[in-house]
Amino acid sequence: MSGKTITRREFLRGGVCALFGAAAVSVFGKDFLSPETARASESASGVDTTSFSIARDVSKCIGCGKCVEMCSGRQGLDILKLAVRDGKPVSALKYAETLSESACIGCGQCARHCPSGAITVKDALSVVNAALNNANYQRVVWQFAPSAQHIIGEEFRVLTGADMSKKIASAVRKLGPRNLAFSTDFGADITIMEEATEFVNCFKRGEKKPFMTSCCPGWVNYVELTAPDMIPHLSSCKSPMEMLGALIKSYLPEKTGLSASEIFHVAVMPCTAKKYERAREEMTVDGVRAVDAVLTVTEFKNLLMSKGIDLASLPDGEYDSLFDGTSGAGRIFGATGGVCEAAMRTAYYLLTGQEPPTIEFTSLRGNDGVKTAEVTIDGETIRACAVNGIANVKDMIEDIRNGTCPYDFIEVMACRGGCSGGGGTPILFGDEGVRHRGLYQYDASSAVKSSHNNRTLSEIYAEYLSSPCSTVAETLLHTSYRSRKI
Repeated sequence: MSGKTITRREFLRGGVCALFGAAAVSVFGKDFLSPETARASESASGVDTTSFSIARDVSKCIGCGKCVEMCSGRQGLDILKLAVRDGKPVSALKYAETLSESACIGCGQCARHCPSGAITVKDALSVVNAALNNANYQRVVWQFAPSAQHIIGEEFRVLTGADMSKKIASAVRKLGPRNLAFSTDFGADITIMEEATEFVNCFKRGEKKPFMTSCCPGWVNYVELTAPDMIPHLSSCKSPMEMLGALIKSYLPEKTGLSASEIFHVAVMPCTAKKYERAREEMTVDGVRAVDAVLTVTEFKNLLMSKGIDLASLPDGEYDSLFDGTSGAGRIFGATGGVCEAAMRTAYYLLTGQEPPTIEFTSLRGNDGVKTAEVTIDGETIRACAVNGIANVKDMIEDIRNGTCPYDFIEVMACRGGCSGGGGTPILFGDEGVRHRGLYQYDASSAVKSSHNNRTLSEIYAEYLSSPCSTVAETLLHTSYRSRKI
């Protein structure tokens, strides 16, 4: 796509209305389709539903300022402020009239910490329930993010960080006989094969330095909205959710004889920005959307509770086998620094044909704002960096602009803690490293440590995708970005 700068208003009027049409009205309401209507609604009632990720209702605001603290303080985004309305302090947008016209990246931290319901996550439960009851869908397919598998237990009185994947598999069966369940770990393994291959090729040619990850949709939104000059540094890879989604809508139909239209695909994510990502036109292939609905971890909990399903009391089950053989590297995607560590494991292998002498890059772990590691391969040193939280990326961007950035590979996660601290997760009063511990324990106990050793994935490459960054892989698994600078 072209690099032309367009306003959010132009994007909403043109692309979204053309893409969704009447369906957008039923799912998101008329305010979503009409920025003018949304602004009128905001001024009259204080309701703003123009964002894919969150909604605001100022009438419920108690003026506590927690949303401002999260947005301006922790995230460094400066979208919200406290203002006076009818003589009372309320949350307000700082530089725009609606969320869709602001530089909001959809991280959802404001909604996560709002105690009054004035800012909430856009709910997709009605859409998912309709799909579960729609006989036209021969399969309702679910994928669960790495961190989601270790967070959902908190909602059912299970110790923080516990691996609930076997319980999740059973829960999906409880939702109906047409349901299939997969782990997004497989999508993470695909992402590493594509991203590490892309990075190695760029590293050899001296291109894209520094090479920056594109797994986090909040980070991608930040680049497009506020720093579009960083777009050339972004990996062209889709996120793990979208990569696995592309296979669910292409490879799965080929194996089952179903059409993509007979499959409804739900992704359970810790992230509210995923709700925008799944709707992006760039994520379609031949007009087919890879992900039909995104539920946050909290929404999935609400779905189970509405069906009377107690996750903790279910017997163990197993995910479906089409996308199995996942690696520990895929699971640690849920922690800040995990993508970088997983990529270094496979980049080493791609450059040398040998396994790295050290699998664990512990300097990339923990909750520091910026973490670094160096890997020396055949006399060449790769300098890697993991940025933990969008507030910590601004200095890095200035270094890149000034030509003083020393890193070759940079991971950026918009939320502190990475996915495990996402806006769609319950608040953890303490160190999010507790959640990370479960991810790293899973990695330590895994028979497969690196994405390139996922045998099922290797078979799918041989049978269907050809090779990483092949023409087929580029079509299904890669994307493009554009400036949406406000």
